[in-house]
Amino acid sequence: AQLGDITIAPRKLAGCTSHGMCCSEKELGLSDNNDGILDITEDVVIGTDVKTLWQIDDIVFEVDNKSLTNRPDLWGHYGIAREFAALAKRPLKPMDVVDLEQYKNLPAIDMKIEDPLCQRYSCLTVENITRNVAPMNMRIRLFYCGMRAINLLADLTNYLMLEMGQPMHAFDSRKVEKIRIRKFDTPFAFKTLDGVERHIDENTLMICNGDEPVAIAGIMGGLDSEIVDDTTSLTLESACFDPVSIRKSAARMSHRTDASQRYEKTLDPEMTVTAIARFVKLLQDIDSGVKVISSLTDDYRRSYERKTLVIDKAYVDRYTGIGDAITLKHIETTLKALGFEVARDHDTFTVKVPSWRATKDVTLKADLIEEITRIYGYDNFVPQTAVSPLYPVRKEQEKSMEDNLKDILVKRFSLHELHSYVWAYHDEYKKLGMEVEDNVKILNATNPNLETLRRSIVPTQLCQVKLNTGYAPEFGVFEIGRVVKGLKDNGLCDERKLLAITLFSKTASVKELYFRLRDMIAVAVHEFKHKDLSFQAMSAAHSYQHPKNLNA
Repeated sequence: AQLGDITIAPRKLAGCTSHGMCCSEKELGLSDNNDGILDITEDVVIGTDVKTLWQIDDIVFEVDNKSLTNRPDLWGHYGIAREFAALAKRPLKPMDVVDLEQYKNLPAIDMKIEDPLCQRYSCLTVENITRNVAPMNMRIRLFYCGMRAINLLADLTNYLMLEMGQPMHAFDSRKVEKIRIRKFDTPFAFKTLDGVERHIDENTLMICNGDEPVAIAGIMGGLDSEIVDDTTSLTLESACFDPVSIRKSAARMSHRTDASQRYEKTLDPEMTVTAIARFVKLLQDIDSGVKVISSLTDDYRRSYERKTLVIDKAYVDRYTGIGDAITLKHIETTLKALGFEVARDHDTFTVKVPSWRATKDVTLKADLIEEITRIYGYDNFVPQTAVSPLYPVRKEQEKSMEDNLKDILVKRFSLHELHSYVWAYHDEYKKLGMEVEDNVKILNATNPNLETLRRSIVPTQLCQVKLNTGYAPEFGVFEIGRVVKGLKDNGLCDERKLLAITLFSKTASVKELYFRLRDMIAVAVHEFKHKDLSFQAMSAAHSYQHPKNLNA
């Protein structure tokens, strides 16, 4: 056999051949305890399978973490089991609990919530505890989940947290008599169960024995009230705290725990009493002599609004788009399997959201669509064409001409295309010795540099060319852009779309560049208008134009 790094094989030991090996819990992969050989105290027949003896099995389910992050009900195995039951169309086994009503005539615990950050606080006292070590199968399961076995009572609270997602805390009853949930006006140091002193400020909620703090609410208990080997009675806490408060407190003291991570997700306050009933059931199964000596003391300050949503089959069909593939029966059975209360009237469903989904989760009708479709399976959606036919959009003639012109200038003449704004930038023009021409202005412009609309693209390109002269000895740029040439008779801007080309060279003369430019324009005109160019002298229309070159 191969046990981790250890190979079990016949070998000589004290002169005899040994065909086996007695192992510790760590060597068997059952815990991290390597103190000595595992002692099986149960009365079992030789050859009994360990899986049968301790009711364990190494089955691993890989669950995508995105499904857990915002679902506090899935931070416990029972919530995951509910999802599996719905997917497998099998009934979910009910939680095995005791009836706490039988203890209602017992004395109540002296407990009081003094701060509204505690939404609900439930507690119960149990005595005559004789066992200190949790059963082997429970310790193994905790180890498989990454937790270290401590003692029976601490292990039970961790087990319930993993099973239900509800953090709990067990106080030694000898050290806790009057429970008060409050904050303190002045900061102080507090030693937690891990032996570390934590800084408690005035915003941190504490659990106190009278005025003496014994635990940081929702994060970790105190060292002075922990369960020890001779503990025979406990006061069990199952509570719900404000998620934002717990998250901020854990962040301030840089101490996130398994409990605080769950409280941060906004837990269901309805779960606190069920968790106590489950704890008592497990404790009684393990230690039959335990005795409950108090009634369930429960202060429920703030609950979450329970939503009731109404949807019909037409609404489901409109959102899913797959018609009768999702039947009325599937809608009803899926929602019921996930814990929703459903009342059906023909094709209309009145759905009551369960408490564990009412904490910032299912609030809209569209949320119910997600529940229905994810259980149906997104992979089962058959792709369908749209109801309305889709036709390709025809390009406008002007757009086609622009694209073809750009192709010619880029592919044949190696020009670079520019994209610029329609403003006449005063600061940039001034650097080149040009004045901004009078034109349409924006009223109440916040930036004088972006006040006037341009009459020509040329100054814009000259500014851009000036910024790029150091990158290449010669290049050419172009832009098909908009300019505004005053106002029309109807008071609207006389807006036009023009082509501007600028050529730059450190070696070629202005005459050579001029003829290159002429050839580009001639090709474009012949390509689109099927005509040859004609030339005529013109007068300067802009201050930056050279009067002699215009008449050359």
